[in-house]
Parts: sequence; C-alpha cells; structure tokens
Amino acid sequence: MPLTFPRLLLLSCLPFLALGGSCLAERKPAAPVVGVAPPQPMEMNVKIRREGKTEIPFRIYGRANEPLKYLIRVPPVNGKISDPQSKEREVSVAVYEPPADLSVTTDKFSYAVQSSAGVSAAVEVNITIIDRPPQLAIQDNIDFGTIRAGAKNFRMLEISNKGGLIASGEVVVDPPWKIDGKTAYHLKADDVAVFKVLFTPDSGGKFEGVARFTSDPQHSTTLRGVAEAAIAANPPQWVLQQASGDSSRTGTFELLNQLDEARTIQLKADARLKVTPQLTIPAHSGANVTFEASSDTADAFDAAIQLTAPDFSISIPVRVPALSAVMRATPQEIAFGRLPLEAKAKENFEVENIGGASGRVTWEIAAPFSTSETSVTLQAGEKKEFVVELETKIPGHYRTWLKFRSGTQSFDMLVEAEITATGNMAQRPRPGTTTVATGPESTDPSAAPSESAEPNATPSPAASLPDWVADPRLPAGVRVSQITATSAMIEWPARLSPAAHFRLDMRQLKIGPENRLEISWLQPTGIPIERRGDNYVAILTDMFPGQPWTVRILPILTGGEVGDPLFTVDFQTLGETSSTSGWGRPSLLQLLVVALILLIIRQAWQRWGRRDPA
Repeated sequence: MPLTFPRLLLLSCLPFLALGGSCLAERKPAAPVVGVAPPQPMEMNVKIRREGKTEIPFRIYGRANEPLKYLIRVPPVNGKISDPQSKEREVSVAVYEPPADLSVTTDKFSYAVQSSAGVSAAVEVNITIIDRPPQLAIQDNIDFGTIRAGAKNFRMLEISNKGGLIASGEVVVDPPWKIDGKTAYHLKADDVAVFKVLFTPDSGGKFEGVARFTSDPQHSTTLRGVAEAAIAANPPQWVLQQASGDSSRTGTFELLNQLDEARTIQLKADARLKVTPQLTIPAHSGANVTFEASSDTADAFDAAIQLTAPDFSISIPVRVPALSAVMRATPQEIAFGRLPLEAKAKENFEVENIGGASGRVTWEIAAPFSTSETSVTLQAGEKKEFVVELETKIPGHYRTWLKFRSGTQSFDMLVEAEITATGNMAQRPRPGTTTVATGPESTDPSAAPSESAEPNATPSPAASLPDWVADPRLPAGVRVSQITATSAMIEWPARLSPAAHFRLDMRQLKIGPENRLEISWLQPTGIPIERRGDNYVAILTDMFPGQPWTVRILPILTGGEVGDPLFTVDFQTLGETSSTSGWGRPSLLQLLVVALILLIIRQAWQRWGRRDPA
C-alpha cells in the first residue's frame, strides 16, 4: 500500500496514542503565562463642550489580538462617566457628562485595561471643558430724532445673552451721547439688560455715533440724532489772539439767534476769562461778544463759555494761547540837544519785556549815532539799560530813529541832535547838501543844516556826502559794463565782503510838497546776483533808455541783517538811437532830471544868500 500524507500523519501519532494521548484532540485554554505583562492603556487629554454628553474612546498601545476589557479605576472629580462599552475587540467607549457649574472648566478620571495577561496599571484622562462664548443680542441702530441744540432726549438700549458663557462688560458712548445711570452689565444665558442713553447736543447739526460693548468689540449700535441750533457760535470754537506788541489776549466773536423771537442769554466763563455776563440777541440776528484772558496767567489754557437760557444750554470751547514776549523801550524819544562840534555825548534808553515769555530784541541806528550793543534776550518781566552815543565832525541837525525788532513786533524811538560849528568853517557842509542821518527809512530831506558855509568858502575834502550820492572813488575792481539802452552789468570783487548774499538798491528822486526834493531807495526784485570766479555780478534788465541811474550794493550778513553799503555807483543807459560813443536825442526824463538839478542848486543858493552874516 503506498504511503500517503494521512497515513504518514497517523503513523507519527502512534507513540502518543500508546501513552493515552491524542495529537488531534481539541486544545484547552492555557493558564496565564507567568512573566508576561498586560497591554498598556493610552493616557489622554481631551476637550469637551459643556453642552450635551461626549463619548471618550479607550485604546491601548500596539495590538493585543484578543478581546480586552476596560475598567474605570477613579471616577471624574466633577462630571459623570458611564461604564465602558466594547466597540471593537481592542476598543471600548465611555460617555462623559460635564458638570453644570460654569466655574468648573477642567476634570479628570483614570482607567485600566484587562487581558489574558492580567490588569494593567491605571492611566489618567485629563478633560478641558469648553464653553460656548456669550451670544449678545444687540440693537443695530437707535434714532433719537430731531431736538433743539442745548436740549436733550433719550432712548432705551437693550442687550441680552442668548446663551453660552457670562457676558460681562461696559457700554461706552461718546458725546453728544451719554449713559444715564449704570454702564456695566453681567449677563448669564438668557439674561437681559436695559440702559438709558441720553442725546445732549450743544450745537446744531447732524450727529452719528456708536454704542460699544467691551465684552464684544466686534459689534456696536449706531446712534443718530439731529439738533437744531437756537443760538449758534461763529466760529464754533473761539481762539483768542495776541496783537503784536500787546500784552493782552482778546477776541471778538459772533452769536447767531436762529429763533423767531429775541433771546436773552446768560454767559458764564472760567475766572481766567473776562466776558459780558448777559446778552440779548434779536430774532434771526447776531451779536458780537468781546472777551479777554486775565493777565494773571501767561500760560496757554483751554476753557469754555457756557450760554444758558430757560430752554437750552450750550458750551462754546475757547482756546487761549500762551502770552508771548512783548518788548517796550523808554523814553519815547532821545534829544541830545545842541552840542559843539566834535563833542561826544551819551544818552540812556531802557528795554523791558512786559510779556509772558522770554524773547530777543534787536535794534539799529544810523550814523552818527551808535550803540555798543545791538541785541538782548530778556526774560518775562526783565528790563535792561543801554547807551546811545554821538560823535561827529560835521555840523548840522541830525534826526533819525532807533529801530527795534522782536519777532513780528517793531517800534521806533526818535533820536535828535544839533551840532554847531565853533569857527572852523572849512568843516561845514557844502552848499546844496544836507547832513541828515540816512539810516534805514530815516532820510528827512526837509531837515537842513542849522548853519551853512560862507558862499565863497572852500568845502573840506573831509566833509561827508549824503548816502544817495555816488562814491567819488569806487573800490578797486568795481565797474559797470555792458551798458545798453535797457540793461547793464555791475561787477565787484568778492573780497570786498565776506557775505555770500547781497541786496541791490536803486535811488529814486521826486519833487514833494513845497517843491522839496525827496530821495529814497527802492529795492527792485528779480535782479540776479551771481558769483563768477573772484567777482560778483549783478545783471540789470528792463531799464529805461537814456536815463541816469544810481545803484548801491549792500551785503546781507549771517543773521539776516543788512550791512553798510559796499559802494554806490552812477551810470546812464544808452538812448534808443545812440551808440556807445555818444548821446542821442535827450528824453523827457533826462530833461526832467536836469530841471531837478537846477532847482536844487537854485534853492541852495537862495538859502545861502539869506544866511545871517553874524
């Protein structure tokens, strides 16, 4: 008989059959194997919403390949947990129910797993309880209607919490709205809070604002209202002003009555403001209100003027600037009186700051007067004394002004002196000239010398010429070139002055009252002055042909002050039909200039002839 696989299997079992056993018998369950550990359950951190119940799955690390049983070892501290129910061979599920107390936000319990190898050690499940945020129900907008400015009305604002956590915060509104009463809320689920919102406009116009809720910044309630102004301020905010050189701050503003009847207004202000206490304004008309800030304080401040009537009250904001420096100089004029020739004299003047802040004041005076100092910085309330000096070798009547500047403030002090000759006739001025001091804006052509030279006297070369006369000798390098009928070029060396900027003046002659010659300096604009190598060049254009011109150049110093003239030069533009070698037909203006010169000479000799021989 051939051996097949079943026969071979039967033969292999014969020894076991002899012993009473069978290799084909059913296998019995084995006892726990000593030294084998049960599976390890998973620790967990889970987040659970407070509403309802949540299933928590229990698992092990790895696989067991056998049914497992999960055991609750320590129940939850606050919530509830059901017995684990098997879902798969190695997975079970327990149902957790959170506590109702909203203050409890965490919980925990422990569980273990049982297998054929035994029961494992317990592990923890940490639970975080998540609450739904509060659900505020808020009105979208509130309309307060139309009221008169200065009056008020109100509306009720209602908010509620439709569920979730407690809503805790505050209602915030901006003027012209305000909350009447409490502004805070603390709402549990389904709670409602009601607030009284006032609309209190001080002026007329359309207003729109919002009510904000601090616990829910994403949402707000729009507030709208319209106010009709019974009394309107023009402008809506009043700002006082300080006039230049004035130590008071004042203002005049307008109030408009937009009612059909006259209205008497009471005005109340801060003690630092002086204002009329009562004012009556006709119907549909206006009235001016003038007030000023008290001199007790020099500081800037904000205040308000309250306007009240039986049916309204409005407030007008007022801005008062700080009191700036205000300079004063005394005396009003300085008179040296009559002095002998070559005398030296001094007179004092005082500068005081009567303003509310420190300030700087500068001054200048024309020759022959001078001051050793030309500026000072004074604190509020401070004053200092200075000296004007006089020294001259030319007799005559001198009249000029000590000119002060401080910011936008400017004022002058008259300064006069008369210098009399003592017998040295050679030093007296030439006939037809004046000895008036000609500082900035100080020329007085009517002020003639108190004494004049004899008709046959020879003028001294040392006698000074008026500043409107060209220099008899120009500095080296100064020249006028490229003269045409309408243009010319003035050139001078840069070494004459360290200044980088210059001013060009043109002399103007005209006949004033009583046929007196008036002389002044004009400052034309648009004349380019540029540096070319070692020289500066001024280019004059758009000039009249065939006319004499007198031009002076003055340096502009570092501080912006204008220095003494570098030079004064005469030249004449060519006539329209002339060439560079001769004159053309005299123009009307040329004839007028000649007539003026003849008139000056005639008046000078008339005064000379009337001189007292004594």
